[in-house]
Amino acid sequence: MSRRKKLRQRIAQNPRNVSMRELRTLLEAYGFALDRVKGSHYSFIIEASGREMLLVVPFRHPLHAVYVKKALSMIEQIEADLPDDEDPDNE
Repeated sequence: MSRRKKLRQRIAQNPRNVSMRELRTLLEAYGFALDRVKGSHYSFIIEASGREMLLVVPFRHPLHAVYVKKALSMIEQIEADLPDDEDPDNE
């Protein structure tokens, strides 16, 4: 199992206790880029399947679970759009 998949699994098991650094690491591992930081809000962006997806996360410690779950949902959408031969976690 890859490092990013382990991190994703650990975050999914406990979305209420996630730091911004952990979430940022996970998002960047799946191709998201930190677009900007304005005040306490971090904006992550990715282009997947010909469309641009934006995730805005307000910085708090720990992060609100709703934003973590939204990030996980977006990652699932991205993985669903990838063909099996392009998925780097597929072994």
